[in-house]
Amino acid sequence: MRTGQKHQILKRHPANPIIIPDDMPFRCYTVMNSGATMFKGKVLLLLRVEDCTRFTDFYAATSDDGVSFDISDKPINYPLSVTEERIGKTQRFDMRITKFEDETYYCFHAAWMDAYGCGIGLATTEDFVNFKPLFNLSEPSNRNAVLFPEKINGMYARLDRPQNCSDAGSIWLSYSHDLEFWGRSMPLDMPKTQWNRNKCGASTVPIKTEKGWLEIFHATASTCSSENYYLGAMLLDLKDPSKIIAAPRSMLFAAEEIYECVGQTPNVVFTGGAVEMPDGTLNIYYGGADTRMCLAQTTVDELVKYCIDNDGK
Repeated sequence: MRTGQKHQILKRHPANPIIIPDDMPFRCYTVMNSGATMFKGKVLLLLRVEDCTRFTDFYAATSDDGVSFDISDKPINYPLSVTEERIGKTQRFDMRITKFEDETYYCFHAAWMDAYGCGIGLATTEDFVNFKPLFNLSEPSNRNAVLFPEKINGMYARLDRPQNCSDAGSIWLSYSHDLEFWGRSMPLDMPKTQWNRNKCGASTVPIKTEKGWLEIFHATASTCSSENYYLGAMLLDLKDPSKIIAAPRSMLFAAEEIYECVGQTPNVVFTGGAVEMPDGTLNIYYGGADTRMCLAQTTVDELVKYCIDNDGK
């Protein structure tokens, strides 16, 4: 029986899709694009859930094996931020979760403001029930922020995707002393290819390895019928992550299965989180067609080898 995964670095889990709208404990339209982390010995996802008015909220889901999840029937408690008190509640979506040295979990997310566009929001939590909003950390238009899991040269560091007037965008690196004021911003010098011509943004929290920071990112390119999403991988310098050590020109993963190609947004594979399991498997959680949650698996070592062996190819 053909599986279509013989030459794939990322292997789709046979249980895909692992969470669909019908699995939620209430009626909803989509469940997708979760942040992911380990919490109290379990895999925890912060699911982006759209109800049938297409309003978005976050719901926590936990799992012992990383495949079968227990899903909360209540959204997280996330009060309005200072910015939202002024302009009204925003649509929040696409969490990225970073566990930092002080055991606090920092959650970056997109914050859509109807009158202004998309900016970056940030909240902290210790229990994934109650969240403390911090500041909106960018003017529009920006999104897809991820926080490195440790300070670099004494400063916090983040990747994000500011967008230009044509709704394209590339990955930028910024630094901060206090998580509030950000600067020293610069774009990463990534190779441009046929699959990352439009958008190119950080996806997973960078993973520290001996060879560099491993980053899995998303990118898009237009075809004659749709804007297709892809995943790629690269290694960044440990001391200066503005420097790319290895960046294959080849895509890592593309929408191929029906649950990735058919749904609210066709031809989308979009990850917001990866979790290394106790046996060394790297679970990469991704949204399929902006409709359902899916799982692909590999190892950190395999991805690092892929980046180095295929650098520039």
